[in-house]
Amino acid sequence: MRSIIEKYRTILVMVLFCSVFLIAYILKNAFQPSIEESSFTAAPVKKEVESEPAKTPENVYVDVKGQVVNPGLYEVRQGDRLKFVIDRAGGFTEDADRKMINLAVKVSDEMMIYVPKVGEMEPLELPVPSSGSESGQDKLNINTASQQDFEGLPGIGPSKASSFVQYRDENGPFTAIEEITNISGIGEKTFEKLKEHIFVQ
Repeated sequence: MRSIIEKYRTILVMVLFCSVFLIAYILKNAFQPSIEESSFTAAPVKKEVESEPAKTPENVYVDVKGQVVNPGLYEVRQGDRLKFVIDRAGGFTEDADRKMINLAVKVSDEMMIYVPKVGEMEPLELPVPSSGSESGQDKLNINTASQQDFEGLPGIGPSKASSFVQYRDENGPFTAIEEITNISGIGEKTFEKLKEHIFVQ
């Protein structure tokens, strides 16, 4: 038995060496992918995402006067509705003529908001007859007229009629009929056509 082992000792040593080498090779290949995968997972590629900065509304100042609880200068956001500004001012007083205020108007910088008292402006139902009009038609009180009323004036369409109402909401009641020339799109020629059909009160 001993002679057989000695005879094949060299072969056995070679077989053992090859077995160890083969096992080491297998183990190396078995662990290498997991190592590479863990390394890849541990250090992911960072992807930078550029995001646009959110645009915040510009702050503007509006002057609130008349029949509100707390008249004064208020800082609000550009484009806020008039209702929000009135709420900031404490709301209407009991004497406020609310039907004269358009709460849906968007505010802008340097805007003056005037809330009149009830009865401060004559209602539209009580027009004053024209004393100098050859047609004998009643004149239109531009401080109480609605957009539809303005559209009934000569040469005034929906767009210009809306400008009358917006100007009045932003600047308060007209003090003279000549003030309509301050409205964009209303020049001297248009004023000449309208002066016999309008009045302020």
